[in-house]
Amino acid sequence: MRIALAGFLLALAACSPSKQIAVAATDASSRAEEIHRLAHRIGVVSTQAEVIADAAQIAVEADAIRGAAGTIHRALVGVEDVTPWWAVLLQIGFWAVIVVAVAVILWQTGIGQALRAAVGLIPRRKLQEANLAAAALDPSRAEGLRELIAARRAADPLFEAAWRKEAEYGNDS
Repeated sequence: MRIALAGFLLALAACSPSKQIAVAATDASSRAEEIHRLAHRIGVVSTQAEVIADAAQIAVEADAIRGAAGTIHRALVGVEDVTPWWAVLLQIGFWAVIVVAVAVILWQTGIGQALRAAVGLIPRRKLQEANLAAAALDPSRAEGLRELIAARRAADPLFEAAWRKEAEYGNDS
C-alpha cells in the first residue's frame, strides 16, 4: 500500500498542476463511491437503528463528496497551467548543462572528431599537413620528409617536445 501511495505521489509530482487536480478529484470521487457502497451495505446488514442511521448519513456525505469532485472536474476546464519564470530558467539551465556535457563527452572520447571528419569539417592546418605528407611521399615533388617533420615541429608544441626528447636520449630502436 505504501509503495502504491508513493508511486501515486510521484506520478502527481511529475504532472502539471491541472492534471494533479484532475487525478485527485477522480480519486476522491471513486473513494466516495466506495464509501457510499460500504455505507449502504452496512445499513442493509445491520439491525441496530443507530448504525443504520449513521450508515445513511455516511452515504449522504459520500454523495456530497462525489458532487464536489464533479464540480472540480467541471471547473477544471477553465484552469490553465502557469510555469513560474524561475522554473523555466532552471529548465533551460538544465538542458544547457546536458548539451554541454554531451558535447564534452563526445569530444573527449574522440567521437566528436570522428563526426567532424565524417561531415567534412577538417581544420585547415590538418589539411595542410596532409598535403605536405602526400608531397613528401611523391618523388616528383621537391618537398621531402625533412620539410614534413619541420612543419609538424612548428605546428605542434607537443610534437616538438617529443622530438627534442627523442633527439636528447637517442632512438634505441
